[in-house]
Amino acid sequence: MIKQRMIAAFAVVAALVLGAQDAAHAGGKKKEARFTVRIENISSGTGLPTVGDATYPFALSPGMYVVTNKKMSFFKVGKKASSGLEAQAEDGNPETLSKSLLTKVGSLYMGVFNTPEGAEAPGPLLPGGSYEFSFTASEGMKLNLIAMFGQSNDLFYSPASAIELFKGGEPVSADITDLLMLWDAGTEVNQAPGVGDQQAPRQAGPNIGMAENGKVSTVMDSFVYPKTREVLKVTISAG
Repeated sequence: MIKQRMIAAFAVVAALVLGAQDAAHAGGKKKEARFTVRIENISSGTGLPTVGDATYPFALSPGMYVVTNKKMSFFKVGKKASSGLEAQAEDGNPETLSKSLLTKVGSLYMGVFNTPEGAEAPGPLLPGGSYEFSFTASEGMKLNLIAMFGQSNDLFYSPASAIELFKGGEPVSADITDLLMLWDAGTEVNQAPGVGDQQAPRQAGPNIGMAENGKVSTVMDSFVYPKTREVLKVTISAG
């Protein structure tokens, strides 16, 4: 049911972003490296606890990434979410956000991760599954990525700032899980994770939950959420 409800929102936008990649390495002779990012759902198959002694399977939505030497962010803390961020945070759909960045970022690599390894079609990342994507970057470029906490109204994972790909002139290979934070887009009133009837897996359609008219912030409601490292493992490998 989770997959059936969410997959409709996970449009394949790879063709949209291919054109943005051509200019990523224009000019200069900086050191380059090939990077692979792997996102694994390591949550327990028995589910996570929520209200009323219920449990739910943790799911991560498809998302997007940007690699650029320009200053960019998907959001600003304390500011209202853009329509693109709203679509990503509420419905796991990166299309609007990726279109908006094409006009703002300039020289970049941009792409979507939306098909779990071994799957034949786009869909959410369920327990035991993994997304993987690769790109080439040069010194001075940074990585940013975003994906929805699938069993929520408008929560999403993203680093507080773009991640350095080179340190001391050398490409980075590391576990970057702890750099991903859980954020609240402030666009839809939160319900208990995994059971809300206005959350993507259970709602009748996209963008129909109760509007919150808030601002982007860390999650500050009274519900219980897992620590990022309890449900995700995110690594970057250079080589």
